[in-house]
Amino acid sequence: MASDKLLYEYTTHFPNALAKFVHADADEYEAKSVTFKEIEKRADIFLIGRSGQHVILVEPQGYEKEDLYYHMVKKIMLYCTHYKYWGNMDATAIFLEEAHYRAAGLFERQFGQSSLLRFNPKVFVFSRIKVEELSQLNDICLTPLYPLCGISPEEIKQQAPSWAEQIRSAPDLTMDERNNLLSFLGGAISHRIKKMSVEEIDNLFGGFIMEDTPVGQEILLKGEQRGEQRGEQRMLLKQIAARFGTVPEDIRQKIQAITDTENLEQIATLLLTIQSVDELKDLVN
Repeated sequence: MASDKLLYEYTTHFPNALAKFVHADADEYEAKSVTFKEIEKRADIFLIGRSGQHVILVEPQGYEKEDLYYHMVKKIMLYCTHYKYWGNMDATAIFLEEAHYRAAGLFERQFGQSSLLRFNPKVFVFSRIKVEELSQLNDICLTPLYPLCGISPEEIKQQAPSWAEQIRSAPDLTMDERNNLLSFLGGAISHRIKKMSVEEIDNLFGGFIMEDTPVGQEILLKGEQRGEQRGEQRMLLKQIAARFGTVPEDIRQKIQAITDTENLEQIATLLLTIQSVDELKDLVN
């Protein structure tokens, strides 16, 4: 499962935990995926404060995207216009890996140079965060995020049984919450250690069967879909390289951002009819 999608699913179940991670103002939050019907565009995560006076746009980013700043500005403006919202609005970008930090640095500079929005976004890069730093927030619901931190696969395997036990023995959690947390923990491990089978993850957790939970089934299903999507993306990029000799970086990023396999297949078909890179850019936009 893609890490940005995993974070989205996690946040819908545990919005207050993610709010604590991004150091949000004290409030109770619910997470919503907001669709702006005018452009049929879904913004990844909005944390809505129950007080009605605080909203946070959270943008998980699992690949380089140099125009992320402009996408976030657009989503903030659309949200405020659509909901006639005049309260406090914050923005947070969560980059999953150090390799994406080139885009993160650009993102920070763009915000710093802009007079359009008069606040500074919070920027997190998971691979720069230590598990110990995250655990100091004292929230058991943050445990599934530990494998995404700056920790090696070997250390993940060593630590996973104790993380699972912390979840199992945590007070004030319902059985469903425990199972959901274990499933998200398994999903994060699967993302970091891609060669690890579901059975191996279940064994790390002492026999917990991830696929027996609704959240686990959803994670595994989306993982399979993501595998198909990546295969379609790789094939399309190879076709473009064969046709034009190289793949322009902006086109590569746009193709990697397409999640609909039917859309990828349609582009591959239409690729046979175009004559130039400019036509290709129009096709993927």
